[in-house]
Amino acid sequence: MQTWRRRSALAAGLVIVAACTDSPTAPPSEPDPTPADLSVITQFILPAGADWGLYFQSFNQSKSLTARVIHYPNGSVTGSGIFTIPLVGTGVLRVTEADPYGNCIPQGSPCGTITNVPESAVARGMAWFFSGPRAGQRVPFTLDLHSTFFPDQTSTFDMAFLKFCSAESSCPTHDFFGELHHEPQ
Repeated sequence: MQTWRRRSALAAGLVIVAACTDSPTAPPSEPDPTPADLSVITQFILPAGADWGLYFQSFNQSKSLTARVIHYPNGSVTGSGIFTIPLVGTGVLRVTEADPYGNCIPQGSPCGTITNVPESAVARGMAWFFSGPRAGQRVPFTLDLHSTFFPDQTSTFDMAFLKFCSAESSCPTHDFFGELHHEPQ
């Protein structure tokens, strides 16, 4: 009986000693995963056959704009958007043409040296208003998607400038700040 108690006491002592010798810190963490290649999403958001696309999302609290402009190698352009502007209305945009300007990504590189994806573009098409003073109307629009190279830690948000123009109205500019995403990136 004495031997069994001694062995039990010795085993308990070894467990305590082992517990006390363990490091009080957590085990080393797994290395940080390699960031995903952002071009992987291109196949999901850029339609087949398109050579580039610009996607804008506003961050304004009092109004909103989401827009996309898709360009094809033959020069044709498609795209869409949705907007909400107080006292102006809510509606959708149908993009039918676009003219890139400035240089290309990344951050204003000369086009053709790294990519042919433009930093900025002016899109045009028709807007259809769901609500507001122009509810039910189709009105031509111009949308300037202007890159400031955001988010490069030194610039302000990207900008979008939207104008609704028709024969019976003036063309005030509605400005938005947000992020302009480019594909392929």
